[in-house]
Amino acid sequence: MALITCKECGQPISDSASVCPHCGASVVKDVYCPDCGTRMPENVKFCPKCGRAFPSSGRDRKDKLAAGLLAIFLGYLGIHYFYLGKTTGGIITIVLSLCTCGVWSLITLIQGILMLTMTEDAFNEKYVDNDRKFPLF
Repeated sequence: MALITCKECGQPISDSASVCPHCGASVVKDVYCPDCGTRMPENVKFCPKCGRAFPSSGRDRKDKLAAGLLAIFLGYLGIHYFYLGKTTGGIITIVLSLCTCGVWSLITLIQGILMLTMTEDAFNEKYVDNDRKFPLF
């Protein structure tokens, strides 16, 4: 066990604590960029010095198997987009399914197969770690 300093009150606290026992602030630990060595908080998405992208924390990760199976079996309802947190894409998929009398489900079937065959990194880059508004393909 090591001691770190609370970024809010400056008191020493355990590195395993999730909140500061002195002030109640959430503990944000420092990490180092593997490319340039810059010290930064663990919850950043990009290194402020070199711009290297860091993946999101594990708790907001989405399972590519679940997303792919949802796209294959319920893709015409846009369920896979809602699962991934892409509400706009889900609504657009529902409208396209209605306008094309279900033909759009062939596209979502192909999309589900592509989701299942892509690497975990490619899946996260395309569907999880970006802020695009219309992630249809």
